[in-house]
Amino acid sequence: MRLASVLPGDLRVLEIGATGPSVARELAEAGHARYLGLIPPDVLDLVRLGSPGLEHRLHPLHGTDQVLRSSTDVLLLRAPYTRLAWALRDLEVRYLAVEVQGAASVGTRGAGLVGRLTGKARQVGRVTCGGADFDLIQLEHPAPPLTRRYLSEVMGVEGLVRRLDEVGARYAVLRWFESLPALAPGEDLDVLVADEHLATVGAVLAEEPGTIPVDLYSETGLEGSDYQGMAYYPPALAAGLLARAVRHASGCLVPAPADHLHSLAYHAVYHKGARSGLPSSVVATLPDPEHDYAAVLVSLARERGVALEVSLEGVDAYLAAAGWRPPPDTLRRMAETNEWIARRHCSVEPGPADLPEAVAFFVRERTLSVLNLDDVLDVLRALEFELVAVRELGSEARARCAADVRGGNWGRGPFRVSGGEPVVVVAALHYGRRPPDAEVLERYPRLTNSDVLLAKNEVRDLVRSRVGEARAFNPVHSSDDELEAWEYLRLALPDGVDELRQVAARRKDDFRTEAPVRAVLRSGRRAKVEVVDGPDGPVVRKTFGAHAARYLEREVRAIQDLAPHVAAVPSVTAVGQNWFALPYFRDVLRVPDRPDGSLVPLRLAREMTGVLREVHARGLDLVDAKPQNFMFDPRYGLKLVDLEFCHRYPGEVPDFREIYAFAGLPADFDGDRPYGKLGYDTLWRPFVGLSRDALLADPAWLQHAKRAAFRLRTGTTTRARAAARRGRDGGRRLRSRMATAYWDWARARALEPVVVTAPRLERPAMANR
Repeated sequence: MRLASVLPGDLRVLEIGATGPSVARELAEAGHARYLGLIPPDVLDLVRLGSPGLEHRLHPLHGTDQVLRSSTDVLLLRAPYTRLAWALRDLEVRYLAVEVQGAASVGTRGAGLVGRLTGKARQVGRVTCGGADFDLIQLEHPAPPLTRRYLSEVMGVEGLVRRLDEVGARYAVLRWFESLPALAPGEDLDVLVADEHLATVGAVLAEEPGTIPVDLYSETGLEGSDYQGMAYYPPALAAGLLARAVRHASGCLVPAPADHLHSLAYHAVYHKGARSGLPSSVVATLPDPEHDYAAVLVSLARERGVALEVSLEGVDAYLAAAGWRPPPDTLRRMAETNEWIARRHCSVEPGPADLPEAVAFFVRERTLSVLNLDDVLDVLRALEFELVAVRELGSEARARCAADVRGGNWGRGPFRVSGGEPVVVVAALHYGRRPPDAEVLERYPRLTNSDVLLAKNEVRDLVRSRVGEARAFNPVHSSDDELEAWEYLRLALPDGVDELRQVAARRKDDFRTEAPVRAVLRSGRRAKVEVVDGPDGPVVRKTFGAHAARYLEREVRAIQDLAPHVAAVPSVTAVGQNWFALPYFRDVLRVPDRPDGSLVPLRLAREMTGVLREVHARGLDLVDAKPQNFMFDPRYGLKLVDLEFCHRYPGEVPDFREIYAFAGLPADFDGDRPYGKLGYDTLWRPFVGLSRDALLADPAWLQHAKRAAFRLRTGTTTRARAAARRGRDGGRRLRSRMATAYWDWARARALEPVVVTAPRLERPAMANR
């Protein structure tokens, strides 16, 4: 079958190693006129001579890596370039046609087979075109548009300028435009385009197959036109640059002189950093930059009458004075790949972990079409964020935040749709900061509190439950650390941020412990527990955040009610404005927060339930009672602490077996609910190794037997699961390493230099020589 009859629609075709006009003409006759042929330079003139009317579609092949830096729908590989099929994974094309010729065909068919086995390709079959046979492979659908696009040699820079003028696009070629329309091989065009014209310019670039690199950036960093997930320049500066663009001698629109200086300096300092070659006192700059940024900046500054200190620090200071330094939020994002920014602007340590930390949340526009604002705030309250201010953003504040937060990019990210711009800001304080683990830090290197991410994920899950996976979006954006929180709040609430700072300062002062601290036992979302010096020796002090005053009152009242009647409940020794103190006990029990295979000694587990029976007899329920609420002092015995959720039954007291810690909370419970899952199987069984009935009713000898079986079962299961997990992880790592090694080898093989000793040209071309 003929290739043209298989290809759908009017697809772009790129032929590597064309030997004459036959393929181009046959495809054009069938409606595939968007063709580009790349030919070794030493035979290009010969092929052009034999291809009258198609000369403008035949251009030099400067290297095999051009194939990987191209934009086309159909890629035709002619002998001897067929081994480029080994780079199949890196080809973003819809169809790959590999010429069938001799022994070389066996290898390329092997490449196609690997592609099919890995899900990268599907064999279509043998086709003919221009008198040659090809194996046709259909590749998986290419990725969505990226910032890097490609201009066709057929169109060229002059043609691109004409087309952009025809469609009325607002754009600017940002730099290195002095020699245009001439463009050296391998050089690229950096183009900034207005948001509303991004699709139009992208369509112009996709009109023909091409290999001339074009980096296309939009004002606000829309999808496929961003810089590391951000706008290339702060959106307001980008809009101004486009509005002031001037016509260059080549016909291109380029930045006005002042914008040219500023935008190039911005690129050198913030995009390139040490790779710009500009000297620095902060980092060692790399030698041999792509361009002589220092000389060009000096020249541009001299033309503007600007005295410029040509160093990263000096240019940064100049840009700050000119209003071209990125917002702090953007700088922090850039710091992930720019060591100079990280050292110069982002070396701030988090505040003390025992003090409340400010957090800013932005609720995005689409969120309020799915959730009520209270739904979002309830998630934050459940995680004990103290909501200091909740404000709807006015038009000016919304524009400021949209431009200077998230790098100016409020796109969809990994979701199918965008959550929209910020419409509500929440200023919050959070106690008991939980440092993120290594895996989280790898994804969010600036995050200081994992509860911030947990809150966002809870809201995302809530949105997903309402709209489904296909329509899910990112509903909330937050600050990563306290410095960023105050920057966000300054943008969102400029008239109120000082008052918020005062509130935060008071909260921190109130939460500080004035007594000498010997040890920190726990730092939680509501309170911290410390061993401090008391009048007669160490005591345990529990200090509550301002948002948790009701927990303080409830716990002190519960202790006062229970201590005279329940020996395991210690008496309060002192009460302050936001704290109370208990006697210090030497705890040797130390039940872990998570199951680790160890079990609470049976004698103590039985005593714990006895204590809870005494509490139950007083008409009280501790709601989240668990082994972690108990400590054991060898001298004073078992002690019960952490009574923050103590609840008095309003009516008839249920059977002890049905206390909330065992049975969970009823749906109509109107008191404070602990975060997380309740119930016996969560709070008790992993730590005592017995079912509820067995713990409450079985004789000790039977309990010992059941605990032994539990240890054996869970230990075996745990070891088996660990072994299976290690096997899966090891297999996954091995497969990943093997795949990486294979594709690296395949890419290297594909890009090996091709030596053409005897060019094979079509006879018509030779006849017209």
